Parts: sequence; structure tokens; C-alpha cells
Amino acid sequence: MTPVATYEHIIDELATKDYVVVDGLIEPKILFELKTELLKKHTEEELKRAEIGNGANSSINDLIRSDKISWIDTNSKVPCEQAYYQAVHAFYSYLNRACFTGISDFEFHYACYEKSTFYQKHIDRFKNDSNRKFSFITYLNDTWQQGDGGELKLHLDDEVIEVEPIFGKTVIFKSHLIEHEVVENHKQRFSVTGWLK
Repeated sequence: MTPVATYEHIIDELATKDYVVVDGLIEPKILFELKTELLKKHTEEELKRAEIGNGANSSINDLIRSDKISWIDTNSKVPCEQAYYQAVHAFYSYLNRACFTGISDFEFHYACYEKSTFYQKHIDRFKNDSNRKFSFITYLNDTWQQGDGGELKLHLDDEVIEVEPIFGKTVIFKSHLIEHEVVENHKQRFSVTGWLK
């Protein structure tokens, strides 16, 4: 599928279902390099416990969220991070032209869920900040198998969609609409997670 065809598929799915799961949006070479970078940060203990809330309302609550993250600089000089951001920018530029979404910014972080960690059901858009328009998750788990846990559950009005966190899969959904959760992991689970704003 060409990039334009992929973008059109994503737009159609977002328009009809408010979410999309797509393979191949980001080149595998970039993803392997991102995983290497994430593992390096993990080894060097650069991943920090993730917080809930934002600003003065942020806090660590392991009963709700127990992953670790490291924010990716929007002006990163790391080649794989630059390449990832270029791919993201190419997509949302097309989305803006096609749908007038007005996206002008983004933020992303590496995420690591260790064994027995999770993230309870939540909405990504903050009550005091409506900037997040689309949530954007790319998985880096090239050895994931059924039974490893860590699936993403999207809670829709009439059903629950379960997404396996398989390498190369990207999930995009409307940040203000879809409640979602990460079920408990049974092995390490890696992703790049962020928001289009």
C-alpha cells in the first residue's frame, strides 16, 4: 500500500470508527533502531515512573499506572527519532490537508511496561487541557506472543476492541472520545506513544 493509500485508509477508519489499527505506517528499520534506543535508556536508567494528570495536578499512582517513560525531544538529533518524527509529520500534514484538523504540534515518549505492570482505563485528553486531538501508539515488540499480555483495550460504546502490541502495529484514535487501558503484562512491553495536537 502506498503512503497516500495508507493515509486515506486511516482517515476513513477514523471518520467511521474513531480509531484505526494499521501495520507498516513506520518502516521496520526505524522501529528496530527505536527499540535499540529505548533499551539503551532502560539500561542507563533514564526511564522514569510515569505520572497521571498534568501540571500541578500530576502525581505518581501505581494503582492506576505503573509504566516507565522517557520523553523524546521534538528537536532530537538521534537519527531514528528524527525519522519517526518525519513519518508522523508526513501523516498529520496529509490529515490536515484532507480533513482540516489543524494539527500543528505533537509530543511522544518511549514507554516500557515491565512484567506485571498495567494502565487502568482512562481518557488521554486532560480536563484542563484540550490540545490532544489524536493518540498515536507504535509498538516495538518483535518477540510478542499470545499470552504475553499487555494488550490495549479500546472501550467503545457497544464493544471492547483488543489490540495485540505487535511490532510494527500503530494505533491511532481520538484522544477525547475513547477510553482505553493496557492490561497486565507478563513480559516487557515497549512502544513509542504520543499525541497529535
